[in-house]
Amino acid sequence: MLRAAFVAIVFLPLPSAAWRPAVAQQQWVHLGSRQVSSSGQRDIIRAAGDGRFKRIRLVVESRDLELFDVRITFADGTTFSPSGRFTFTGNSRSRVIALPGAARVVRWINFFYRSLPSGGQGKAIVHAYGRR
Repeated sequence: MLRAAFVAIVFLPLPSAAWRPAVAQQQWVHLGSRQVSSSGQRDIIRAAGDGRFKRIRLVVESRDLELFDVRITFADGTTFSPSGRFTFTGNSRSRVIALPGAARVVRWINFFYRSLPSGGQGKAIVHAYGRR
């Protein structure tokens, strides 16, 4: 009988992420978004998130898109350009982009983009998220 009680305790489900403290979750903060047209051009996301961030991530929804020449401008006027291009198919997100140095205030993110031929209909929405 004791063995049965032990097995039942061991196999209880663990609490979901919603039950964990916010500090442990390391949540992403929405910095801003921009709806972009189907023709390739340049655009900017003005960051509305408060605080300092060590990482950012880009998310694209509604259309296949390629972002390139991404430049992140910080509150002190310095900039950082992550290497490479970012290709988004379906509703997808970029790799985590580590920002150089200590945590920094992000003011805006400039980027060039083009829609991919397989990209679906309508306009894409580009979101930027920061993580402390």
